[in-house]
Amino acid sequence: MPDDATLRAATRSITGSAVKRLRREGMLPCNVYGRGVDSITIQTPLVELQRVFRSVDRNAVVQMEIDGSEDTTPVVLREVQRHPVSGELLHVDFYQVDLTRMIHSEARLHLVGVPEAVALGGTLVQSLEYLPLEALPREMPSELEVDVSGMSEFGDSILVRDITLPPGVRALADDAVGIATVLAPRLTAEADEEEALEAAAAEAPADQADTPTEASTESTET
Repeated sequence: MPDDATLRAATRSITGSAVKRLRREGMLPCNVYGRGVDSITIQTPLVELQRVFRSVDRNAVVQMEIDGSEDTTPVVLREVQRHPVSGELLHVDFYQVDLTRMIHSEARLHLVGVPEAVALGGTLVQSLEYLPLEALPREMPSELEVDVSGMSEFGDSILVRDITLPPGVRALADDAVGIATVLAPRLTAEADEEEALEAAAAEAPADQADTPTEASTESTET
């Protein structure tokens, strides 16, 4: 197994609204927390963070070097906050891990292959994009491939129980949760028609429903 990537960081004393100045200087405010350890406020150059996470998977273990210390801390990326409009990175949380203890995370489900039922006119619908998992930190996958090429009939589904997980990895979702289904052409058309009717109803003038009918007008005048 390759060595863990190393992320260089420094302790941070600036908090609150003052962190905007850090971002303008190319620094990203971060926090490190973990089981039974105190939370640490840190900062790292944005280019340093980008360098590390371009070279590893999202769920990979990263060795964090704080203030130039020779003793590094194993961490995993836990939460990323971005600006809702610009997408700019605002803040990152890291979780300090015990490499011998199970952790929980999510892996993205990537559908591969072309179902025979799709070639016959069906529509492949993915109903689950991320699967919650439990594994040791270094065994946690970031992505899982789900082969859908064997779905030969309309209505065929792939459930959580149908996928093969790597050794040491356990799914935390119910076995009966659906991942993907092939819809028949008729069902697809009906779904599109229902969506169109709902959209038309939503666009109708708000006061249309309040307009009295001819009968109700007569009743009012009586």
